[in-house]
Amino acid sequence: MAQARRSSLAILLAALALLSFATAAMAITNITEWRVQSAGTPPIVKVAGADADGDLVSVTTQIAADGANRTIITIKGYTGDPTHYSEVIKICNKDASRSYAVRLVYNGVLSGDWTHVRYLKLWLGTTGPLTIGSTTSTGTSIGPVTVGPGSCVPVAAEVLVAPGAPTGSDLISIRVDVVSTTPP
Repeated sequence: MAQARRSSLAILLAALALLSFATAAMAITNITEWRVQSAGTPPIVKVAGADADGDLVSVTTQIAADGANRTIITIKGYTGDPTHYSEVIKICNKDASRSYAVRLVYNGVLSGDWTHVRYLKLWLGTTGPLTIGSTTSTGTSIGPVTVGPGSCVPVAAEVLVAPGAPTGSDLISIRVDVVSTTPP
């Protein structure tokens, strides 16, 4: 009798183990269909600001290898002195009926390093500064600032280049994204 109980218990445990394994391995696929369409150009755009003279400040656009539009902003700083620009770019809302909340988000170093650049500070309208330097964490941001229909907000910048920095070449290239959302 005791032998039969032990055999029954062993069979029950083996069945439970097999059942739990079978349940853990089960997968159910619910099929969804995603259709992608073009809505045209985005309503939030970056345009050259009043300080963009092509020499000390230049603003160009480029299509990256992945097809994304990139705005490339080049600013020059004088060695040893903070160099401030009041309107490097403007972030404009082309939508005539909707406001957008806009943030600037630091996303890291693309090339070079912080050896010759002490900091870059950015202001979004009157909000800021977002101070970016060698210890700034990726994802650090300022904003949101509301950009109303048909209006623009300026982006000011200040850079401090170290004394003795080489001239005529990029010292560092960083990524700062303009992230826009519709307010709730």
